[in-house]
Amino acid sequence: MILIFLTEAELLRRLLFAAFIGAVFGGERRHKNKPVGARTHILIALTACTVSIISAYGFTELTSAYLDSRISLRTDPARLVVGMLTGIGFVGAGIIYKSPHGDIKGVTTASEVYLVAVLGIAAGLGLYRLAASAGVIAFVALACSESASEFFLSDLLHPIQALRRVIKRRRLRAEAESSARAARHKAEEEDRN
Repeated sequence: MILIFLTEAELLRRLLFAAFIGAVFGGERRHKNKPVGARTHILIALTACTVSIISAYGFTELTSAYLDSRISLRTDPARLVVGMLTGIGFVGAGIIYKSPHGDIKGVTTASEVYLVAVLGIAAGLGLYRLAASAGVIAFVALACSESASEFFLSDLLHPIQALRRVIKRRRLRAEAESSARAARHKAEEEDRN
């Protein structure tokens, strides 16, 4: 059995790479005035990275202690990672909410939190190219304006839904204008009396 130990420099490189990924995505969310910012993303990525390092390399000393004995020791390094992803799923569920207007908010941020956790796992396992490639693709997708992504993903694929959204927006705008006119009219009536 070959035991693998990470040097302190490699540990630090993996942690810094995960923190960098978290900072990039957190900065993007902060720039769009979303509730989960850079610090939270950095902490999630660092946690994911740390858990994956513990999962992959943290039990080597325990395993090496039993190499010469007759005791059979089985470890499953993926268990910690799966448990962490389940926990991040609950965090993401807490980010999603329904606004007073009936719109669902926070889905993109929750998805990004999950992605940052996975990228942190990849960094912790030393899969730098995978983490960087997935991170760049995701960042480009997030950097696209919402109107452009709606046009390409929704309007072209689902024109009826797009038409319904346009009608709903116009109806809400008309209702808001009508309410504003009624309030102005009421204020004018009160001023006259």
